[in-house]
Amino acid sequence: MESCKLPDVPLFRGLTETEAAAAIDALRMRRRPFAKGEVLLEAGCTAPPLGVVLAGRVHMEHLDVWGSKTLLGQAGPGDLFAETYACLPEEPLLVSVVAAESGEVLLLDTDQLLRCGCEPWRWKMTQNLLRIAARKNLGLAQRSLYTAPKTIRGRITAYFSVLARRSGSMQFNLPFDRQQLADHLGVDRSALSNALSQMQREGLLTLDRRKVELRQVDEL
Repeated sequence: MESCKLPDVPLFRGLTETEAAAAIDALRMRRRPFAKGEVLLEAGCTAPPLGVVLAGRVHMEHLDVWGSKTLLGQAGPGDLFAETYACLPEEPLLVSVVAAESGEVLLLDTDQLLRCGCEPWRWKMTQNLLRIAARKNLGLAQRSLYTAPKTIRGRITAYFSVLARRSGSMQFNLPFDRQQLADHLGVDRSALSNALSQMQREGLLTLDRRKVELRQVDEL
């Protein structure tokens, strides 16, 4: 299980020990362990705390009224979750945060962070939060690229292209298992498996568990 220490968390980047101690006190930070499958935040709740994953991994999931699940993203050690809703306390969560494996999170209240003040820790953390939010917006824009195609094959192609560019190689590892990948792309698992098998038969890619190698990227 991956883990990280507080100085390694991007939200606290640039803070001195004294500043970090002041922030911990002002933001009422507390650690919370969690077990695999535990729901840390449930869709519909308001004014959630901002979460920082210290160890393990959590998924952001959306469940529609018919029970279909969409995996919108994941957060590992050092990553944040629910930061948007923590800054907009009147907005109900549209997703649930579910533990993909056991671990620990750091929860903090953002009301003090968003207040005006001249403390160094406050403006440093605010700057860090803005950078993190901007990077997440880029991630959401990327996701719209590979969920826009109407066909399953088109979604696979777009998503694998993003992963290849991100890794700088035609070989990369998937961050999800097969069911999670289907949920992330918003498709049926069986149909996804059929499309992947067909692409392998055509020599476009090879797939070994989570390891992918694109053979003919220009034809994808």
